[in-house]
Amino acid sequence: MNCREHLRQYRIIGFFTSVKLTTFFLLLLFILTFWGTVAQVHNGLYLAQQRYFHSFFFLVMEFLPFPGGQAVMWGLFFNLVSVALLRLVYKWQNVGIIIIHFGLLLFLISGFITHRFAQESFLTLPEGRASNVSTAYHDWEISVWKETPPKFPLQITREVMAVNTKNFKTGQVVDLNELGFQLTVKEYRRNCNAYVGGAERSKIINASGIHRLKLMPLEKEPQKNTPGGVFDIETAKGENYEILLFGGESKTTIVKIGGVEYNMMLRLARYPLPFTLKLVDFMMEKHPGTDTARSFKSLVAIETKNVWRDKLISMNNPLRYKDYTLYQSSYAIDNMGYEFSTLAVVANVGRILPYISTFVTFGGLVIHFILMAFTAKKDVEPIFVEND
Repeated sequence: MNCREHLRQYRIIGFFTSVKLTTFFLLLLFILTFWGTVAQVHNGLYLAQQRYFHSFFFLVMEFLPFPGGQAVMWGLFFNLVSVALLRLVYKWQNVGIIIIHFGLLLFLISGFITHRFAQESFLTLPEGRASNVSTAYHDWEISVWKETPPKFPLQITREVMAVNTKNFKTGQVVDLNELGFQLTVKEYRRNCNAYVGGAERSKIINASGIHRLKLMPLEKEPQKNTPGGVFDIETAKGENYEILLFGGESKTTIVKIGGVEYNMMLRLARYPLPFTLKLVDFMMEKHPGTDTARSFKSLVAIETKNVWRDKLISMNNPLRYKDYTLYQSSYAIDNMGYEFSTLAVVANVGRILPYISTFVTFGGLVIHFILMAFTAKKDVEPIFVEND
């Protein structure tokens, strides 16, 4: 008796390698997909994703636990791995089923890579402007830079040092040795309101005259949270400054250290892009007799390696460059009539894996049906080893 036969003697192994369990997980996945898609209409995309797809369990009617997307996907993954190790019969007659099986496993692996490592952000551009930086939806950073005169008219270039605030704790020290000072977190609120005035902190440095932050409950949708914090700056010469930064400010707080003016700002995190994108023209069609957009699209120019090329981005026609995909997301028109286009930017190192998974699974289906056609009148070899 080999190792596979010995392990199949245990009932618990038989449970995890059951094809019925596979069918059950696939049924749950269908229910979650339908449920989560409908929920997006009322709860929005982010909350629906968190509740139905990114969770291990959630409560139905506030008391009945139901498996979420992560529990179902992990359960299906271990089920398919167990079947591959213990129940699949590895003979050439079953090569199609074997390929299908590993194609499904590759689907799950690509989903894990996308969930863990994909980075989502957005890029908003007015017509005629270009940028090589996108903005996070709800991750924040403290950015510090020195103003430098532009080399060319209308071109703004900054060397920015940024610190992610995700794990900030009271008393944490952030070394900015390249700038000649360090930052100490006195207090940091992940959601707060800001107020001007307050004699107890009259010496605090802030661009908008804010001297007090009031802690607010965290919103379920992270985009609605506005953070703020109070920080101590200590220079190498022993100078000390107290600054307050609030995420709702449009102004930068300027601190003069050693004769050099530094701009500091608490803002949504910025991600550098490996290309420069320029909005050449924004186009929109409206429903007849209304101001409601029927369709909208952006003609952009993308620069890579000093070469520019034009690309039209529309709702079902994204721009793809290496691991990046840019989708038409929304638009805005200000009071002066200037048009702005917002593009969703997704950086995904595993972008190609779902396509490979699809081709592998489809190839396995083709091979399996061809083999079935040639062996229909012959004795068919078993595909799975039955449990005792």
